[in-house]
Amino acid sequence: MAAAMECSSRGITSLMIASSASSSSSSSSSSCFTSRRQIHHSLCSRSRLQAQLPKGTIKRSARRGIQAHLIDCPPSPSPSPQESSSSPLASLLSAAAAAPSIEDCIQALEASITRAISIAPKSSLSWDDIPLWNLRESFTKPGQTPGIAIEQWKPAQKMAAGALDWIEQRVIPILEGDHLPSTANPAVQLEGNFAPVPECPASGIRLPVTGRLPDGLDGLYVRNGANPRFKPVAGHHLFDGDGMLHAVRLSGGTATYCSRFTRTNRLCQEERLGRAFFPKAVGELHGHGGAARLALYYLRSLAGLVDAGKGMGPANAGVVFFDGKLLAMSEDDQPYALRIEGDGDVSTIGRYDFHGQLKASSMIAHPKKDPRTGELFALSYDVVKKPYLRYFSFAADGTKRPDVEIPLPGATMMHDFAITDRFVVIPDQQVVFQLLRMLLGKSPVVYDPKKKARFGVLPKYATTSDELKWVEVPDCFCFHVWNAWEASEDEIVVLGSCMTPPDCVFNESPNGHEEMSSVLCEIRLNLTTGTSTRTPIAGLNLEAGTVNRRVLGRQCRYLYLAVADPWPKISGIAKVDLSLKKEKAEVETEVAEAEVVSDCVVGRRVHGENCFGGEPFFVPRTSDPDAAEDDGYVLTFVHNESTGVSELLVLDAATDNLELLASVQLPARVPYGFHGTFVSEEELASQSD
Repeated sequence: MAAAMECSSRGITSLMIASSASSSSSSSSSSCFTSRRQIHHSLCSRSRLQAQLPKGTIKRSARRGIQAHLIDCPPSPSPSPQESSSSPLASLLSAAAAAPSIEDCIQALEASITRAISIAPKSSLSWDDIPLWNLRESFTKPGQTPGIAIEQWKPAQKMAAGALDWIEQRVIPILEGDHLPSTANPAVQLEGNFAPVPECPASGIRLPVTGRLPDGLDGLYVRNGANPRFKPVAGHHLFDGDGMLHAVRLSGGTATYCSRFTRTNRLCQEERLGRAFFPKAVGELHGHGGAARLALYYLRSLAGLVDAGKGMGPANAGVVFFDGKLLAMSEDDQPYALRIEGDGDVSTIGRYDFHGQLKASSMIAHPKKDPRTGELFALSYDVVKKPYLRYFSFAADGTKRPDVEIPLPGATMMHDFAITDRFVVIPDQQVVFQLLRMLLGKSPVVYDPKKKARFGVLPKYATTSDELKWVEVPDCFCFHVWNAWEASEDEIVVLGSCMTPPDCVFNESPNGHEEMSSVLCEIRLNLTTGTSTRTPIAGLNLEAGTVNRRVLGRQCRYLYLAVADPWPKISGIAKVDLSLKKEKAEVETEVAEAEVVSDCVVGRRVHGENCFGGEPFFVPRTSDPDAAEDDGYVLTFVHNESTGVSELLVLDAATDNLELLASVQLPARVPYGFHGTFVSEEELASQSD
């Protein structure tokens, strides 16, 4: 290992010296024309280093290729005049070439890339370029990519692979046709700041801070999101990308940043194969082409070309700290456990079944951690076979309780749920899975208007579904449920954002996404009469947000929600004060969506022109249980589409206008993503392997 590292160090240094000479001379040798792909492979492969380096210099076109690698790690501090007047590549390479060891060399490369990007020309990032930033992992973690080794395929497997590749490239596109709906069109779903970025390993570089980070705000803010590692081969939906965690380590008034892929089974095997290979659950699996791609995946699995036994989820949606581990989740797989290193870097431990206790093949992306007991409550749903839904929970020490099978007539999209002191509240709504629709050329995720939306209420520690009570809430689809509590012995209050059209996230509407609405509502479930009321309490499109975790499952006053306008971008944050809600006479039986009775939005922060953000996350200022509910901070990522700069904002949650306390300028573009959490210093210290 040491010999290999030393050889890599010598090779990289030789490449730097040759390249630096090329960048500082007006003349260039014609003995070697190195393409961008060759440069990348030279940096990441010892054998190619040895083969390429003796052949002379690198042309100017190759230097421009390297510069194109750098544009998606936007500026940290502005370069000095001396740096601005010199070649970015020369600055990068000369610093790294002088490094005494491979580790110092890599650190110098990382730091120099950050400086050089402010001078690099605007360009588009090539999919082949994404791995270049990940130099540290390429050198220090060789052989860490699990999966099926192509070089070990038998002749019959190679023949099968060729035949199936031919079907994928020549036959399936005919079934799919040329038209892709906007919800599955990569050109739409990966436009602008939805486009993927390379990893940025932790460098330890303190980031520029405007304002002052609050005293005591120490820990790790981490947010999950979809970031496709390889170019989509067909349709692509925002939910399909590989999971990437963007993490900001806050300590003593300073901040550092890293972004890391969660190394799922899917990602590792696709990296081994060098391209997108696994079927993508939303963007690809619709119509005849979707059915064909699903069949193709199973044929490849039967031929031993891919390992389908370890899940195919991207772990890109939710994140929670439990059982001494950071867990990244998507509802189509088991969670993945990660470890937060001392420098704030994040590394993948592996697919996590809670020490063999989780028998279900998946766990939804929004488990609920009880703030008083430390227990974790979760659901698992299946789209193919019964039972379509299971409920389970874990004690604070990670011990799992038995599954409770929830009887459902069919497979329902179950993204979120809620807990109270005594109950779990389970939505069974009108967005369902009908896989046979693919054979009719349609999407398998569909709004079923004939189905009655309802919420199930089950005691937390039930061992069977015998005590489950269903309450109908007509024409209600809550993609997210923010909180719930027991208003009395027989009434439960649920706070959720009711989305219309219900399937607009998955299917294209005739007029596009402009008509989407997501209205914050108070839903009251009467367990005695079996009736419900639904009252809109905000006049904005509100999606993605949080309450103070201390009041999860109990009556809360404040919510911090993202203003989802223009959908699917987030233009600001709304602070909602439920104490402003006017009482409305209870309406039994069916309740159509009504006008807002009272707008509870007490304050709204707009990110600014061409600036859009993500989910706001509340962090308490103190652990004092008697502290005011809004005594804390709201953290969120914001991206300026005009300047290309991404920032972490720290806002004063107690102020109605969410006063800006500090902004941290990040060294990389942070794409728009999904859900996050804050890991405290105490939790960081409690991590287990």
